[in-house]
Amino acid sequence: MLDKNMQLETLLVDDETSSYNTILTEKYKKRKPWILPDNRKITAFLPGTVTNVLVNKGDIVNENQTVVKFEAMKMVNNVQTLIGGKVKDVYVKAGDKFQKGFVLLELE
Repeated sequence: MLDKNMQLETLLVDDETSSYNTILTEKYKKRKPWILPDNRKITAFLPGTVTNVLVNKGDIVNENQTVVKFEAMKMVNNVQTLIGGKVKDVYVKAGDKFQKGFVLLELE
């Protein structure tokens, strides 16, 4: 049942061929928009501390190659590339601390 402050909104889906009426919460309306990830930017999936950087600027890397090792929650984790390419820049060194989502290195 609709509260007097609630409004139905129309959502278009499936390339705008179908529409649905629904109630959207304020939290949903204020959400951060989803952006297609850039696979050239290698980001941290957990906060941690770099233990080893395995590549340098200018190196050629392969798909699924481990490029950075870091410690998080007393475990060593590997960061791997999703695509192959040439390393454009490395933004971390051993001992650096970083947050989740931090760009560790970038491919051209």
